[in-house]
Amino acid sequence: MRFNLVPAFVCASVLAALAGPAQADVTFNAGAKLSHDNNVNGSPDTPTKANQLSDNYLTLSASAVYFTPLDAAQTRYFIGQVGAHSSAFNKFNNLDSSMLLASAGLYQQLSPTWSGQVTGRGFNRDTKQTDRDSDGFGATIEIKNQLSPTLWVKGVADYEDNKANLATFSYTGKTYGLNLGYLPRKETFFNLGYSHATRDFKSATPFRATTQTLFADVSQQIAKNWYLNGGYAYGRNDSNVAGTAYTNHTVSAGLSFSY
Repeated sequence: MRFNLVPAFVCASVLAALAGPAQADVTFNAGAKLSHDNNVNGSPDTPTKANQLSDNYLTLSASAVYFTPLDAAQTRYFIGQVGAHSSAFNKFNNLDSSMLLASAGLYQQLSPTWSGQVTGRGFNRDTKQTDRDSDGFGATIEIKNQLSPTLWVKGVADYEDNKANLATFSYTGKTYGLNLGYLPRKETFFNLGYSHATRDFKSATPFRATTQTLFADVSQQIAKNWYLNGGYAYGRNDSNVAGTAYTNHTVSAGLSFSY
């Protein structure tokens, strides 16, 4: 499971705004991304990869982010977000899904180089499989160290509770991640990361799924408020059930807007 709740272009726009005058503000964001997954059905790697199937899918997203300083020194901010995203698959349209999300958090500058953020969220997920439709909530803690004006490292811990219509598809999940961000130019942003995620499903027989992901993203501003995005992710998936381990590769490209 790749951990990336907020697209890079949204983060960049919010951070830029935080450096501006001490006043409340709102940013509006939208994006379209086309992805290709070489093992969309999660078929095991052994004894053969012959049953692994690939597919392309389109993801559309939109959000509004509100932020306001809570102190005169502009070291503490309240950040709220509402948004939605939807994914549509080319061949396996039973995997189509959409989600509504609302979150609220507190950003704190801890020192000249250290900062932190705590965020809580609630969501509603709709799928083509009614049993998987769900509501849930989650929380995220982020700690960031600004190594230089253009380089930073960020640690992330996340918890999610997902309650599906059918209890078998309900789960609690924990994700830990490490991101390295690089801004070589004002218009270009690179993001490298690793995440380790577990999901404990509330089935009659205990089932735990584990995903380790390595990923790389790049965002390039091509015009005022417009960005091209590209990414690659390698996932290694396993569970407590023998013979279920598999890997997958996902490449993506997209266009986003932030105002």
